[in-house]
Amino acid sequence: MNKIYRYCLNTKSDDPKCIIRNYLQERKIKYSDKYLLVFEISDSAPYFNDVINFMNAKLKDEPQIRCEYSKKELSEAKYLDIWLKKYSGYPQPDDVDDIKDSYLNYTFDMTNYCTECGNGLVQKDSFYLKKSFNIEKIRFGGVYWIYDTFFITTELRDWFIKEKFTGIEFIPVKNIRTKQIVDNIVQLKINAIFPEKLKFDTKEVINCKSCNTIKNLRKDDSEIFAPKEILKDLDKDFYLSQEWHGAGLLCCKSVLISNRVYKFFVDNKIKNINPEPIKFI
Repeated sequence: MNKIYRYCLNTKSDDPKCIIRNYLQERKIKYSDKYLLVFEISDSAPYFNDVINFMNAKLKDEPQIRCEYSKKELSEAKYLDIWLKKYSGYPQPDDVDDIKDSYLNYTFDMTNYCTECGNGLVQKDSFYLKKSFNIEKIRFGGVYWIYDTFFITTELRDWFIKEKFTGIEFIPVKNIRTKQIVDNIVQLKINAIFPEKLKFDTKEVINCKSCNTIKNLRKDDSEIFAPKEILKDLDKDFYLSQEWHGAGLLCCKSVLISNRVYKFFVDNKIKNINPEPIKFI
């Protein structure tokens, strides 16, 4: 596992005299500066310490840090945490100023909805999407605001059924204009809850004063751990975490998949996922 440090700078204010760009060029570090100055460096790179010290002297803001895992680490993991590389559009209607006329009221029972943290929603109906939502190319996708819910092609659904993946169900998706079921998309709804809380380094803990929901915001460069004693009892291919994440009204859970699902994604070239191994200790 390596840690990748990503810098995203304003060329005019952060590097007006091209000092940073010249420094990167001298060390043959690739960057883009079409709109912003963006570059990444791994903690295994030859110039890593020098670059970090140089950037610390130039900037006040810290870089974004993420973990990058080898193919071996991913293929050997019993379970993995996943999120999507790309999201497309929003659940409909996307007017969140008036909750009564938003996707919240269309899709969820809002009896216990907390207007402070976003917790308490229970799905009661299909998600509504725009006709322009195109999932045919990526096959496994999602929309903004609901990061623990995925949408897949009906072809992929049939493969999932054939593989007998567990912990999930498939729910029709409706077109917001016609209110009719969309033929080529279904919602992949995950029902199983992981039996133990995950362990990770947190950058912030948010405690809702209205409903007492606790959200744990994980550090971007933190690994994820679970007790190895539970491995023998894990019999589902998809799980949602017990923990809640998200700032403001964003309230979602982590999605965990089995090694069997991960290998299915690799074998079938499902590329719209970012996987991270769960370490059982």
